[in-house]
Amino acid sequence: MEAKTDSISRGFLASNFNNLAVASNSLKNYDEAEKFYKLALNNATELQNKYVYYNNVGDVLITKGLYKKALPYLDIALKTNDSLSYARALNNWARAKFLDNHNFNPIPHYHKAFNIRLNNGNTIDLNSSYANLCDYYKEIDFDIALKFAKKMENAAIKAKSSQDQLQALKRLIMLDKKNYQQNFRLFTELTDQVQLNGNRAKNQYALIRYGVEKSKAENSILKVDKLESQKKLIYLVIAVVGLLTIIIIGNISYKKRRKRLEQEKELEVKNTELKYSKKVHDVVANGIYQVMIKLENNLDIGRDETLDDLEYVYNRSRNISYDSAENNTESENFYVKINKLLGYFSSNDVGTILIGNEIEVWKDISDANKAEVYQVLRELLINMKKHSEADRVTLRFERTFEKVKVFYSDTGIGINDETILKNGVRNMVNRIENMGGSITFETQTEKGLEVNFSFPIS
Repeated sequence: MEAKTDSISRGFLASNFNNLAVASNSLKNYDEAEKFYKLALNNATELQNKYVYYNNVGDVLITKGLYKKALPYLDIALKTNDSLSYARALNNWARAKFLDNHNFNPIPHYHKAFNIRLNNGNTIDLNSSYANLCDYYKEIDFDIALKFAKKMENAAIKAKSSQDQLQALKRLIMLDKKNYQQNFRLFTELTDQVQLNGNRAKNQYALIRYGVEKSKAENSILKVDKLESQKKLIYLVIAVVGLLTIIIIGNISYKKRRKRLEQEKELEVKNTELKYSKKVHDVVANGIYQVMIKLENNLDIGRDETLDDLEYVYNRSRNISYDSAENNTESENFYVKINKLLGYFSSNDVGTILIGNEIEVWKDISDANKAEVYQVLRELLINMKKHSEADRVTLRFERTFEKVKVFYSDTGIGINDETILKNGVRNMVNRIENMGGSITFETQTEKGLEVNFSFPIS
């Protein structure tokens, strides 16, 4: 009988330690959370409960970045017979394994845990699966990561979990550049709402406490003669609690605002670095390479012309930090400039064909768009010269009522998917899309490359 009573007592004690650990984890006091989870584990009497506590210890160790240390606990947690507990342990085990060794593929395990939760209708735990899948794919495929971030947001909304929705919005802010402002606004509004709800809860608690104290004070009127001193003491406590509450809320608001401003500043710095990296690539690298190709393929170019070309690159590189748009201030017509550009890359080894480059094609096209087209064509020709081993390049232009179409092809070895993701090619895509146009790459290894792009006239 005593053994049974002791077992029940230890079970309640383990549950209380687990609740203390959950509270500590919510307050981001992870060392205390680990200590209480282990105390819960030491006092647990039911085997299934022990598996839950093993998983909890592993989860907090992952949060602390101790992935190797977390794995033995999670290995034991996987022995549970409860399907939902197994899904939690498997999800955490795969995450710890991947974070410890990035060569490990966690996806099959993530999906297995996800399917168990889905089949059991556990919408709350689904967010954990969506979060892990999103974090895995954000380094590999932004589109897939964005899909899981959106699913995470929808699941959080369905489960009415504001904290999970905030975590989903954080990921959407980084992944969904197109809807950055909208997601950031939702994140800010939801953060304010969560804080407001917290304040309301605190105010409700203060009101309840005030009511209790007031009731005690009124009852004490009938029993003691020191009513005034007791009332003053009560008011003093309320004032101190209110002051402390205001200070705590103000401090939390200040930290959140500072963190938000720091994140905005980091994003601004990253965008600035990307912009100047693109300018250095276009102005310095491609400009100098164009001069080299011009010298290589045109032996009759004089010293003065070469010096003029280098001085042009030098002057543009000096102005690289200015934010003003690149305008075509040269006196020659743009179609002549295109003729010359293609001519620089014509040699005994590479034949060039130019079709449709008439003066009417470039009528009413802004200087800014002309400059972007020139950079794209130069990038294509430089890549052809460096990598393709082509012996013929064809460049064709068409103008319709609404847009200008450009068709590039060569007879080289083509490009692979990895090359399409590199900076030079990515810059071409960004340029055309910024003009409101579209660009496609059609390639087969050793059968050449076709690049077609178009942009609106207005």
